[in-house]
Amino acid sequence: MLKTDSHHARKVLLHVLIVLIGAFIALLIGGMAGMALGGQNPLKFFDPATWQHVFSFWQ
Repeated sequence: MLKTDSHHARKVLLHVLIVLIGAFIALLIGGMAGMALGGQNPLKFFDPATWQHVFSFWQ
């Protein structure tokens, strides 16, 4: 019985990891698409100055 529970827990953790990776990839693609739709270089999404500007709204 313990082996079955351990196997189930591993499957659940694997699915959670896949969802988190998918969400991270969607965030990257969405951010780059938003920059492109805004008329800017999509790679500017990775510029630290962009993130400083975003975080300045929270202060």
